[in-house]
Amino acid sequence: MAKQSTLIKACEKCKKRPADSLINKLCSICYRRIYFEQLPEENKITEWMTVIPQRFINATVEDLVDSVRKSLLNESNETGVFLWGPPGVGKSYALCAAAKKFISNGLLCKRMSYELLCLKLRDTFKPSSIESEWGIIEPLINCDRLFLEDIGTTKSIDSKESDFSLRTLLVIVDLRIEHCKPTFISSNKSLENLAKSFDDRIGDRLKLYKIIKMEGKSKR
Repeated sequence: MAKQSTLIKACEKCKKRPADSLINKLCSICYRRIYFEQLPEENKITEWMTVIPQRFINATVEDLVDSVRKSLLNESNETGVFLWGPPGVGKSYALCAAAKKFISNGLLCKRMSYELLCLKLRDTFKPSSIESEWGIIEPLINCDRLFLEDIGTTKSIDSKESDFSLRTLLVIVDLRIEHCKPTFISSNKSLENLAKSFDDRIGDRLKLYKIIKMEGKSKR
């Protein structure tokens, strides 16, 4: 007897993603977007602040230069954006504005400075730790949009990152590229100098990203 095929129905709202089996007729992203739209303003701020620090809670994509805004919000970009430039030119503001927009649209977002991520991972090596490396990295790999800030900024241009730092970044970048999940990276270093700090494997992968140089006077 032939097995009965199960048809996967498209979301009735976006018509693009498959409907979630636990959510009637909608995909999880559309469901979250509708839920977010119905929240009181103070609850929306609470949702944003699970990802965005208070300093940038008023960031908005409307304040960004057209080319930067379009690159950050480009839905066809399945790899991500590499945003670089000197301190204070608005890289964090731009990424937080994009994250805020994505959260409002129902996407699951995570944001972390790269150095803080490495510190948290090193803490799992302590005998008293109750967390595992995978427990910290897994949410960053599986979220819809990941924002990794200040990669390579704690090392001078002529200094090499540790093998641990290289392995961490490779794992995250590789798995997210494989699953077409965009990652948004900021750094004070150019792609060429970042590749020197890590190695050519990082440089080669980040070439797949939309590369944007931000310039101007420090806004701090």
